[in-house]
Amino acid sequence: MEPVVVGSGGGAAPRTEVKTSTGMPPQSPEPQLPPVPQLPTQPRAVAAADPGAGAQSQARPAELARAILFSRDMELAQVLAEVAVGAGVQLLLCRDAAEAAEHREEVILVGVDAVAEVDARLATAALVFTGREENQDVLWRAAASCPGARVAVLPQAAPWLGEYLGELGLHAGRAHTAIVAGGAGGTGTTTFAALLAATLTLDGHRTLLLDADPHSSGIWPLLRAREPDGLGWEDLRNSRGQLSPGQLAEILPLAAGTAVLSWVRDPGCFVPSEALVTEVLAASRRIYEHIVIDAGHLAGIPGPMTALANTRLLVLPASGPAAAGAGRRLGEQAAHWRLILSGRLASGTDTRELARRAGIEPGGYFAPSRRIGRAAADGALMNVLARRRLRAAITVLGSGAQRAAGQAA
Repeated sequence: MEPVVVGSGGGAAPRTEVKTSTGMPPQSPEPQLPPVPQLPTQPRAVAAADPGAGAQSQARPAELARAILFSRDMELAQVLAEVAVGAGVQLLLCRDAAEAAEHREEVILVGVDAVAEVDARLATAALVFTGREENQDVLWRAAASCPGARVAVLPQAAPWLGEYLGELGLHAGRAHTAIVAGGAGGTGTTTFAALLAATLTLDGHRTLLLDADPHSSGIWPLLRAREPDGLGWEDLRNSRGQLSPGQLAEILPLAAGTAVLSWVRDPGCFVPSEALVTEVLAASRRIYEHIVIDAGHLAGIPGPMTALANTRLLVLPASGPAAAGAGRRLGEQAAHWRLILSGRLASGTDTRELARRAGIEPGGYFAPSRRIGRAAADGALMNVLARRRLRAAITVLGSGAQRAAGQAA
């Protein structure tokens, strides 16, 4: 078995690394694959948190999704390696059915030269039969005998195959993703999302605060009084193809150690497409430990973003009609959300009862604070987290766990 390691270098020159498995006597020399473009996955260390913040974000290597290639056709392997690079996926080359079967829980690309060797061990795997146009009859016959198998006739199907492999990258990361959404304006959704991200950073986790609200006026005015050093959504406007996790981590500005992706210079000048937001999430999940998404209004959240979330928090005012019937609007998805009530709370109000009326499980109460309001207005929101009690409350609220009725953050 020869793993073709795609996109495994750091700052070194791009290369495709071919290794021969140990324990096997060397055979006649095989041609080395020529160099292909690659994605850097060992980013340089990202700057630590500000010394005054009292915490440091620890870098970890980016993770690549992986697919298996069962083929001995080195020319075909080179073409597929280039497709895999564009999708941010590692390609592992297997030369016989027995070794390919060891990876049958993964996606397996089967070259036309190996079609006849697909047996019962591989028939139930996620197979993609691939070859050139002159081989398509063979490929389609093979797919017909393996339920669920797909066919990629090159070069026409290269874009489709890149998207298919890219989906592996989307789900490859292990970052815990929390969505913070609002049901009405002025409920403190952005403030809470920023404080949650900063709290995670102070707890020692590498964290990204992602501004995905299409109507956002930008997060940076809350975080610092001057323009940050780094890039924002407006700089990703013309990006094409798969985003490199390492490069993304290097270009994003930091606020007290928390990476932030928002609008830097001109909020609202460019609304990122759902495809771009998905690409950013795919890359971020492989380099960060936690992602906190300020998703804006509940009604505008893209489906793929919601599907990737581990925690879903809906921030609604404790007074007024906004909370009533929120669960009905969410439908079957209501069970996956937790309700954070904010704003003024009348004496004796039971937040659990308010959550019951809303039809959403209670997540807690985020109390208003003049200190928080002043810090946000001064561009120094994260300074309020010097209070350990506030950090502890934000941690509990951010977990989506139920809290005692009426307890303020």
